[in-house]
Amino acid sequence: MQSPGAKSQNVTRLSRYLPEGTIDSHMHIIPPDFNRFPLQASAQYKPTPHTLSDAMAFYTQQSGLGIARPRMVLVQVSIYGNDNSALLSGIAELGENGRGVVQFDPAQISTQQLDVWWQQGARGVRINLVSVGRSITEDDLLQLLQTYVDKLAKTKSASTGKKWVIEMFLPLRSMLSLLNILPKVQGGKKVRFCLDHFAGLKFKDDAPDFGPDDDPYLIPGFSELVRLVTDQALPEVYLKISAQYRVDPTYSSQDALRRLDPVGRELIRKAENRVIWASDWPHTRFENIDSVPFVESCYSWCGEGAKGDARREKLFRLNSETLWDMGQGA
Repeated sequence: MQSPGAKSQNVTRLSRYLPEGTIDSHMHIIPPDFNRFPLQASAQYKPTPHTLSDAMAFYTQQSGLGIARPRMVLVQVSIYGNDNSALLSGIAELGENGRGVVQFDPAQISTQQLDVWWQQGARGVRINLVSVGRSITEDDLLQLLQTYVDKLAKTKSASTGKKWVIEMFLPLRSMLSLLNILPKVQGGKKVRFCLDHFAGLKFKDDAPDFGPDDDPYLIPGFSELVRLVTDQALPEVYLKISAQYRVDPTYSSQDALRRLDPVGRELIRKAENRVIWASDWPHTRFENIDSVPFVESCYSWCGEGAKGDARREKLFRLNSETLWDMGQGA
């Protein structure tokens, strides 16, 4: 492993190592064989192939993150719809170092199929409204979540106390609706929920004038988000600190990172047991992303000293081990 601070091929390097056993909780693979792994007819874009070998190289050679034995959670890409075969092939190759978040129609799937997927490493199901440009009413979202919970609660893993994850990519403006809905979901505490990519925050839409010294609670939906990840009376809700370039497309500038500082700091301060880090590799529909500055910001948000070290362990490893039912990293 190359030492932090070193330079190689003009790639930025971290100032300190990531915690041993770090888990990247959001990665995608897109195999090149579109005959074996066909895109759904309504796919929103034509992808560039990104293989599991490419994902490994991202860590060991390209990204500057310097993880020798990466552990990954592969998430179903929207362009595949409910065909999870590409994802399942990836987690089969990763073995115990891999988990998966599949996609399915709860009205069509059988509990037997879910049990098979669990044995293959699947731990969650994704509901992606943002990438496909879908809007939904509060009542419809409640009904949708209830349908998923009813199905997941009948699996063998649920009967042993294990919890499937319902992962949601929703706009930040949906957090109030979600806060209203979750207490009404029957059996909601039999699963866990996870919000993608800063809960769908987009400065351009949610707070166009927000600055690095502003109060994040001024952003509509932020206070509801904090309640979702801290209220012990609710079902467990986790949040992915990820895809900063989706929050602000000017991410590569230092000003963009500083703008995100009060948001990241407050989320980690208030919900250090419910936040998880992810790279969102291969950054679909974005190019030339340097992951290192964002990780450095995450380090900063955790703080310094023993408390900061403990928060970093939770953000990069421990919380994800709990959420994705992964053993302790070596």
